[in-house]
Amino acid sequence: MDGLGTPGRLRRGPTFSGPALAITGMADGSSQVLAIGLDGMVYQQQLWRPDGSWTGFRPPRGVTTATMGASAIGIAIGIAGTPDGAAHVVAVGLDGRIWYDVRRPDGSWTPFSRIPGPNGRDPFPAGQVRITALRDGSTHVTAISAG
Repeated sequence: MDGLGTPGRLRRGPTFSGPALAITGMADGSSQVLAIGLDGMVYQQQLWRPDGSWTGFRPPRGVTTATMGASAIGIAIGIAGTPDGAAHVVAVGLDGRIWYDVRRPDGSWTPFSRIPGPNGRDPFPAGQVRITALRDGSTHVTAISAG
């Protein structure tokens, strides 16, 4: 099996290259992939079941731009699926700060917002960031400070 439910053959499509990748399993059995492309932009795609087709990489809207840029240094992105079908995304932006976004179950996105630093006010400068989801629907973010 090729991991997509197709015995003995590998599905091929247009290639995607980039320096960072994260993946999460969703409550409905699908997977969502988050990546930073060679252009420094964040992209997301979903593997749909049962036919194993992909949506194709699509960039979520940026903070003040059409797409969201992210650092390609270290572990700069993370994604976690919650029981309600949402995908929570974190990224170290081009400004070196942690940004947070949610892809809702209907495929729409919330706007990216900054995660505050340890004192609850200042933006959090980070070199690495990870996110995980808990069964109760909450998410936990861990980051290594760059400041």
